[in-house]
Amino acid sequence: MVNKRLTVQDVAKDLAVSKKENAERWKTAFNEFADIKQEIASINTTIRMATFGVFSFVGALAIAVFTTVIL
Repeated sequence: MVNKRLTVQDVAKDLAVSKKENAERWKTAFNEFADIKQEIASINTTIRMATFGVFSFVGALAIAVFTTVIL
């Protein structure tokens, strides 16, 4: 069984194919990263609103208890 030695042209051709495949992979990855970034922003907004709601509720509850105790 004889092994064929790769020539410079063979390596260059394989490298060009690999480079093209990697470019497509990175393009897909960057699109996914953008989607993930949007989802994180949405989750961050939801967390902020929930935090504001909880503190508002606790504040209103404290005011209600304070006015009940004082009056």
